[in-house]
Amino acid sequence: MQVLFKAKQIPTHNPPPITGERSAPMLKYRQMEHIQSERLDNLLILTLSRGKANALNSALVEELYTALAAAADDDSVRGLVLASDRPRFFSSGFDIREVFTYDRDGMAAFFGRFIDLFESLYRFPKPVVAALSGHTFAGGAILAIACDFRIMAEGDFGFALNEINLGLAVTPTIRHMLADAVGVPRAREVLLFGEPLTPARALEIGLVRELAPAAEVRDRAIACARLLAAKPPNAFREIKRSLREFSSADAPSDRTNLDQFLEFWFSVEAQDARRAVASRV
Repeated sequence: MQVLFKAKQIPTHNPPPITGERSAPMLKYRQMEHIQSERLDNLLILTLSRGKANALNSALVEELYTALAAAADDDSVRGLVLASDRPRFFSSGFDIREVFTYDRDGMAAFFGRFIDLFESLYRFPKPVVAALSGHTFAGGAILAIACDFRIMAEGDFGFALNEINLGLAVTPTIRHMLADAVGVPRAREVLLFGEPLTPARALEIGLVRELAPAAEVRDRAIACARLLAAKPPNAFREIKRSLREFSSADAPSDRTNLDQFLEFWFSVEAQDARRAVASRV
């Protein structure tokens, strides 16, 4: 789930202005080293803040999972925005220098927790909007498609699920999430070509709800989340649950396919591809 590199345009309307007084987070997190958390009225904004490009490692994944679980249990949180404070990047995917060095047990633990994260994000019972203010690749793209809606920055940015280029086959839930976002024919194109989509193409195929200047993406995502958070919460939760169940065909957790993923990850083909990528970094 690559890889280029603190824990947590179809504009159809004019969103309400961003107002509201920011306050200290109501949720308590332990050692939030790689994620910034902020409350804005009834929204929680979780901002990835790690290294140059928000490369995903064990610590960031664990922190984001913990923050997400806390937000799900907090009735005062009515919606979530997932953002980035890194210039030109939402997330580049898995950390080449760290994740590529994991042995089989380490990779099993890491990817198993990553499964917990994106499945929890996909089934989060409240609105979730991703603010894609820059490049969004591989593991970062998986987090993005697990959200309900995506707002993407205009400019020379790419969105790619490029696992095929690393000799990897994405798991069933990832395939379901992508098909849920863009439909099966487009999902086939995205996964088999593994090429970065421009913002314009991402908008054209329905992957993102709208495009905005990079400096405005976060506020546009907050505006979108606000509109959704204002809906009756029980109705929103039930409609979202039924749509998710329909799109995933009641599929079991990807943890049941963890061994298969590991076989791909440690195959000669995939190891050669990772070495080639690492040599260019």
